[in-house]
Amino acid sequence: MTFANLHLLWFLAVIIPALLAFFWWSWRVRRKLLTQFIQARLLPALTIGISDRRQKIRLTALLLAVASLIIALARPQIGFDWEEVKQRGLDIVVAIDTSKSMLAEDIPPNRLSRAKLAALDLMQQAKSDRLGLVAFAGSAFLQCPLTIDDSAFRQSVESLDVNVIPEGGTAISEAVQTALTAFKEGENFKVLVLFTDGEDHDSGALDAAKKASSEGLRIFTIGIGSPEGEILRFKDPKGRSDYIRDEQGNAVKSHLNEQLLKDIAEAAKGFYLPLRGAKTIDTLYANGLAPLPKSDSTEKLVRRYHERYHWPLALAILLLMAEMIFPERKREPKSSAAAPALVRPAAIP
Repeated sequence: MTFANLHLLWFLAVIIPALLAFFWWSWRVRRKLLTQFIQARLLPALTIGISDRRQKIRLTALLLAVASLIIALARPQIGFDWEEVKQRGLDIVVAIDTSKSMLAEDIPPNRLSRAKLAALDLMQQAKSDRLGLVAFAGSAFLQCPLTIDDSAFRQSVESLDVNVIPEGGTAISEAVQTALTAFKEGENFKVLVLFTDGEDHDSGALDAAKKASSEGLRIFTIGIGSPEGEILRFKDPKGRSDYIRDEQGNAVKSHLNEQLLKDIAEAAKGFYLPLRGAKTIDTLYANGLAPLPKSDSTEKLVRRYHERYHWPLALAILLLMAEMIFPERKREPKSSAAAPALVRPAAIP
């Protein structure tokens, strides 16, 4: 069993104890008010016929009804079917640089964290598009194939860090080539969104972009970092901060290479944007991706879960009806009710 709104189940741990505390408090207050106007020894006679057991049953039914309503709102789901979903959209591969230079903090908290947040912003914009993910540093690999499953893409993005690829460096050309392998043959538009600081240690990025463009790939580049650069720091296993150093022991300073990113985008019929503020991804999608013609695609890996919220909802309705109908007082037998009327005081001579 799964729940579409799993977080709502936390209300079970809050609302049910709160209701219990409220009912206990209201019972105490009611008893206190009664004793202010009626002597305590007379209360049993005035409340004759009221059953404590029946009151507890009604209270239990009410609490169970509230719990059932919360479970229904959480939308329990049991079982699923695989369903083909047809939609019109783009196929977009997002490539994120995971090299050590992405630890630079010239864009807080650091370049990699901002790139990951921007990729998730793009996911929110691309509602009907398929998204894939390529991670690259000294080499590149397909982290997530093209899919419309937002949760799968999100998990892939969130799992990225600078240790996901042990090989150091930044090989943009390999990222472009790996992105090409994610697209199927015969599809019209192929889009690559490249998040990087542009420090290419492998060269050949511009040639790879021109070749990819001839195969129908359109590349949009997003620059992460600042042209002024930032000295790279890291924390060792003991939590101590130190600089990343080159072979000569000098601290490494990483700069945003905007010119290379502009050249790559121009060679592949896209454009370049620096990651500045919250509107960068909006501009990318509105001016670059949305105008592209969308093609029909079929996604075969979509789960359609069977909703079962109506079960706890029906139970809650039945419990509420039972709570309203079930009386607090016991039914007195007619014989015992009539008995006092047959007893008459003796006549006084």
